[in-house]
Order: sequence, then C-alpha cells, then structure tokens
Amino acid sequence: MANNTQIHNIRIVERLITYPRNDRMVQHCVRGDTLRIAWDEEWNYMTSVVAIFVNAADGVRKTMDASSGECEIPWEVLQTYGRVYLLVIGYQGTEQRLVTQKMDRPFTCNPSGDTYDTLVPELTEDVLQKLMAGADDIDKAIANANALAYEAQAIISAIHSQGFDNDAIWSALQTIADRLTYDDGDVWLVGHCLYASYDVIQIDDVGELYFKVAEIDGDGILKIGARS
Repeated sequence: MANNTQIHNIRIVERLITYPRNDRMVQHCVRGDTLRIAWDEEWNYMTSVVAIFVNAADGVRKTMDASSGECEIPWEVLQTYGRVYLLVIGYQGTEQRLVTQKMDRPFTCNPSGDTYDTLVPELTEDVLQKLMAGADDIDKAIANANALAYEAQAIISAIHSQGFDNDAIWSALQTIADRLTYDDGDVWLVGHCLYASYDVIQIDDVGELYFKVAEIDGDGILKIGARS
C-alpha cells in the first residue's frame, strides 16, 4: 500500500458505519485511496475482517482483507461516477459473524477529468476470488489423489483375484511405480527396485542403461534425476 494515499476514515458503532462528510474519492484513481476503520469493542474479538465495496452505478464488487483495521480501496470500484457502498463483515473463526448495516449515506465517487485511459493497472487481488481459487486447487488435488487411490485399489483387487501370484504382484508393483514416477518425480524406489522415467534414463544399442542426470556428491552418494 502506497504511503501517500488519501485516507478515508470510518467508524463502526453498534454495527452502523458512519463517516465525516469527506467524499473525496475520485473516479479513475488507482491505488490512491485507503479505508481506515475504527470499530467498537465487539469487533476486537474478530479473527478476520473483510470489507466489501460495491459501485452501485456499474455493479462492480470487490472484497478486501481489512483485519488490520485498514485496506486499500480497490480502483475497480472507482471507474464509474456514482455511489459506492461498503459492507464490513467480521469473523471469529467459524463460530461467530458480525455484519454492518446497509449504509444510509454511501460514499460518492466523484467524476474525474478526461484520463484517456493512459493507465491500465493490474487487477486488485480480491479476497473472495483468492479463497475460491484456493478451494479449486484443493479440489483438484483431492481429485488427483482419489484417482491414484482408485487405481491402486484396482491393482490390489487384481492381485487378490489372482491368488497372490508372485508375477502378478511384481507386475502390479511395477505399474504403481511407473505411475508414481510419472506423477510425483523422476525416480521411485519400490521393493528394492529403482524405477526411473524416460526423461531420466536412456538405453543404448547394446542394452546399457545411462542416466541423463546423475552425480556423486562429496559423501560418495549417487544422486539421480533433476533437482530443483
């Protein structure tokens, strides 16, 4: 957050937002405005606080982390002249939620002079979008883990169906190792056998195996495969 931003002070008393008549927000400003919140005692127990800005003229909505008592006013809600509403929500873990009343007197985003779109800023990070993206990443990770679990279970079931035949067991282990090598790294050790992906090894015309990336460190340990 820049040090030279315009400060917009508000108070939250009995869940009602009040502020002095300082409607100094100007259309098309970018990262030039900061919201600073003074709240009454009940908000001191909140573990997280978010500020939700909505421009009534164009419907643009942004959610910002205000847990510290202040946050940047996102430039996206200042693109259109008109009223800007603020909603503040406080959370105490998952046990309690406080919500402010709808503003009787919203902020005003005052019209600017012509800017001719000379500045195209990066999008402001939205807390809600960040949480949703994180949840999506978790869902994908769970889906991948479930796929591997189902595959492993299918292999185990195949082993049982064949009466624990030794060849079938080793074939299944190799299948698992190949999959783990592909998904989780260059090299995988299963049952005292070392498996490596084709990105790591090559076999010459006489059947000799060469590691594409390998070195012996100062302790005499052979390290195989690329490392970050």
